[in-house]
Parts: sequence; structure tokens; C-alpha cells
Amino acid sequence: MVATLSVGEGARLDDQRAAFDVLAYALTRCYEDRVTGTLRIVGNAGGLFHLRDGVVIAVESSGSPGVETLLLSSGRVSAEDWTAALVESVETRCLQSALVARGTVGSAEVQLVAMAAIQDGAFAAAAGDVERYVVGESADVPLLPASGGVTPELLLSETARRLDAVASLPFPVSPYRDRVVPTGGAESAAVAAEWREIIAQATGRRNARDIAFVVGRSLYSVTVEISRMLGEGLLEIASPAASFSIEHWGLTALRSRAETGPV
Repeated sequence: MVATLSVGEGARLDDQRAAFDVLAYALTRCYEDRVTGTLRIVGNAGGLFHLRDGVVIAVESSGSPGVETLLLSSGRVSAEDWTAALVESVETRCLQSALVARGTVGSAEVQLVAMAAIQDGAFAAAAGDVERYVVGESADVPLLPASGGVTPELLLSETARRLDAVASLPFPVSPYRDRVVPTGGAESAAVAAEWREIIAQATGRRNARDIAFVVGRSLYSVTVEISRMLGEGLLEIASPAASFSIEHWGLTALRSRAETGPV
């Protein structure tokens, strides 16, 4: 059985509160119906939520780095071990076991990263806009699911906290719209290494989402750091001539959910 709901007859919701509320409604309904399958949030950046009895076991989004990127960029797993484990897991159908068997990462670490990817994927979907959602059956099993998963209540609570945390910063940025460039102060020797990594990728044509993928860190953490660096005068919003992109035109910066009305 496949269920589809269009929001506003296909109108794109540019409001962060509206996107969160649609995600909350869809996940809650899936949990009540104990759905085993997928919830696809269609929008920018959107996301694919893998469900087991209504519990979220994995999230994939074009707005946030997935488990593979997070494992590789953190150095927990090498590219060679990842490729070899993929081949070995064809027969066993368990990538986690294949990775752990290679001795470079433990089960607890894999599950920690899998859960982090779920939380970041939910933030990515709620921080953008939503056109509609689709609930359907799926035979595809995510490569590295969180074994116990997370209930929508807990996931939505953490997502709301993250949205409000970004919105409460003096210079909140849209992870998909705002592109940033370094200022003269970015050359200071006192800048932390993690910030230098972001500054190096702030070309004026990259937003928080782009930089998160390049540095292999979560979208949420990069969005927060960029917002803080704007406040410190280390970065600034790039001019329209440098940052214009029709793909993300019209997305609003994050605002506190308390400042906006209901859907």
C-alpha cells in the first residue's frame, strides 16, 4: 500500500516551521500505523526515512552526509576496508559484521555513527522545504541501519531542539541558501583547526550543506559553526553575484519555531 499527501496542492513550503510540522505529522502517522517500509519527504533537501514497525532505523538525505561519509571522513574506516566489506557483505547481507570483522571499527562505533546520521538526516529534511510526503513499502534494506532505531517522538524532539538552537544564534544561516566567504579576520592564527577547515572551503559558492559534504561532518554541526563564525566576523554572506544559484532560490533562513504560526 502506498500513501501520498501533497502539501498545499503541491506548493512548496519555504517555512522551516511548516516543514517540521509536516515531517512530525508524517512520522507520527507512520508510527501509529506501525509502518514497515519508507517515508519519503519530497522537497529541498528532502529525505528517505526507513521504518520498521514505525521506528526510524535509517535516514538518507541529499542535505546531509550519510553513514559512509561520516565513517570514512572520521578515519574509523578506510576506503579500502569499506570497499572490501561491501563485497564481503553481498553473501552475508550484513555490512556492519563485515566491517567489524576487519578489525578497524567496533559494532558500538558503527551504531553510534548510524544514529548520528539519522539525527542529521531528520534535521536536513526539516531545515529545508517540503512539497509532499509518500509512504510506501520497500524491499530495500539500508546498508547500516540503527539496530534498535529511534521512535519519532525522540527523533522529533531532537530535531526541534537543533532547529531552535540554530535559530537562536545571533547570525542563523540557511544551510541551503546562504553561501559564505572568509573575511580578513579569518587569517588570524588564533582560529581553531575545525574552523580553519570550514574557512578553507568557504569559496562563496558553497553553503553549509556543500561544506558539510566536503569536510565529512554533520550538516547540523557545520551550520552551527558557520553561524558562530559569522558572529565572530570570520565569515560573511557572499554577494549574490558570487553565490546565486537557482536551485535554492527562495529558501528562507532558519527562524525559531516559536516565532511562526502553525501550518
